[in-house]
Amino acid sequence: EPVRIIWGIVCILAVAACGRPEAPAPPVPARAETARAALTMDTCAACHADVVAQYREHGMARSLGPLDTVALGTVVNPLTGMQYTVQRGRDGAVLTATTPGGGLRAQRLVGRIGAGLFDTSWAGEELHPFTGEPTGRLFFAPVEHVTGQGLKLAPFEQAPPAAGLNFGLDESCLTCHTTTDPARLPGAARAGGTVYPSNALGGDAFQHLQPIGCDGCHGDARAHVDMMEGRPADAADDLVSLARLPAPQQRDVCARCHLQGDARMTLQPPPTHPTRPLAGMQPALVPVRAGDDFRFVGQLERLALSACFRAAPAMTCTTCHDPHTGVRAQGTERFDAACKGCHEALPMPHTPLTVEQAAGTAARSPDGCVDCHMRRSQPFDLPHVRAADHFIRSRIPPPEDDLPHRTFADPGGPVTIFDDGRLAQTLTTPEGRRWKAGATAMGLVLMGRFAEAARGFEAFPPPGSVEVLEPAAPAGLTPLETTPLFHRLRGLALMNTGRPDAALLAFTDALELDPGDPGTLMDRARLRVVTGDLLGAFEDTEQVAQAYPGAAEPWDVRALLAMRSGQPALAVSALEAVTARWPSNAVAWMRLSQLYAQAGRPDEAAWALDRARQLRPEVVEDGRAEAGG
Repeated sequence: EPVRIIWGIVCILAVAACGRPEAPAPPVPARAETARAALTMDTCAACHADVVAQYREHGMARSLGPLDTVALGTVVNPLTGMQYTVQRGRDGAVLTATTPGGGLRAQRLVGRIGAGLFDTSWAGEELHPFTGEPTGRLFFAPVEHVTGQGLKLAPFEQAPPAAGLNFGLDESCLTCHTTTDPARLPGAARAGGTVYPSNALGGDAFQHLQPIGCDGCHGDARAHVDMMEGRPADAADDLVSLARLPAPQQRDVCARCHLQGDARMTLQPPPTHPTRPLAGMQPALVPVRAGDDFRFVGQLERLALSACFRAAPAMTCTTCHDPHTGVRAQGTERFDAACKGCHEALPMPHTPLTVEQAAGTAARSPDGCVDCHMRRSQPFDLPHVRAADHFIRSRIPPPEDDLPHRTFADPGGPVTIFDDGRLAQTLTTPEGRRWKAGATAMGLVLMGRFAEAARGFEAFPPPGSVEVLEPAAPAGLTPLETTPLFHRLRGLALMNTGRPDAALLAFTDALELDPGDPGTLMDRARLRVVTGDLLGAFEDTEQVAQAYPGAAEPWDVRALLAMRSGQPALAVSALEAVTARWPSNAVAWMRLSQLYAQAGRPDEAAWALDRARQLRPEVVEDGRAEAGG
């Protein structure tokens, strides 16, 4: 029977997480620069007061922060029947999720993500369902506040499978909203530089996470500050103004956050000012067939489709945008002036329409260049808002403001690696074509397109071979073979296409490069259970359980191991460990109740069953149906 398990991709995309550590997280190792690491905009304002004051009004300067005003109310998801209520609790705003059967879970809202110009997402800390104590696990709230419209379902909640309260908030979600390293948060459950579960960031995380500041675009300012204040600097002052960078490097600075694609893989952390193409370090998959609609965070992807971009190699984001000033503060007339800088002498190619005829809305400026040639419409991945499509066209289709939500631009269509032209020649070489096939395969795994991904991985040596770890990428491209993520995603593709033995080898290849990675260890452990290597699964779970004592997932696999080996008493112990670490797991409580009953412990069985019922009564009914009761 082919192994078709998708739990691994769930871990990577952070749509589920586990419980609270029983032991305190290990302290962050003391480092010489710790006292100087918390540079903020106030530091820069000492010399650049006017620029910093201007930037503070920019949305990027408010990219996240502690919770502020919260809209109260109730929203029901028509797809699932889940009811979400935001109300005031003893310690602030609380989000309560009620299942159709009356089960309850609650999260304390602890932070906001977004400046509130379009909408504001919230971060919630799971509360212990039976004691009300905080767990330190952070999640994206399934409801958010849309500016001018009030409470709405979050985008991820509007298409099946809806994640509800289980969409874990981790570093991959925060990377474009903060320059703070989440692994250094005081409340993070970590070993070395890895947080696990990945959303175990601590309930006070948003008290320490800094929004995008000057270092977001200019780089680490510590050496610069030391030199300007007359102190010896540990490193050379390498701050660079965007205006002094070549146009491609300027675009790469912005692309780190403004090129999302259908999937994006970080092969190596890109420096603030890349000296080689960002696409070779952080490739993004984009559709081959560009449609008329667009994603909210796809500005560079869409700009690259424009004829004016293709005809003007020096065009970059700062051609039109002042990075220190928000779009609204710049004003439409300033953008019109940027258009006329190139187009003022050109004849009109057609009989001009009014702005209202072309854009479906009143003109915002006398000239109306951006009104007519940069479509303002609803992004397909962010309902209820209107944003600017950066695909500049002489004729644009009418705006659409009621698109059905979807996650990917072209869920089943052809995709390719985004390239602004700098990689084109390299990617035509045999080595370049193989690299492109491998990077594309990685993205296809993240999109759930496993069969296509598996074919792309076939361009590389087989898993487990000596050659598979040898770098073979052309200059300027990060070798995929040296990236643990490449081998882990390959393992997931193989596992989901019925090749468990090859998948195990691929996971082992990933662990050769990063022996302690908890996600890969758990991938391999679960697959080892399926293939019957119970001792190997035990060893993998033991390594994770020792490094991350608060994680529930190793014990969940231990329960499977115990049942496979015919030891229900050990399965009970493992499930007790699961529920102690993650008490919101209704399925674990139900399984524990069944095992208590089989062991002749009726009182404990009733107690565990009641806990499962309080969380999700539907799980209890489903369990009884499976048991024939």
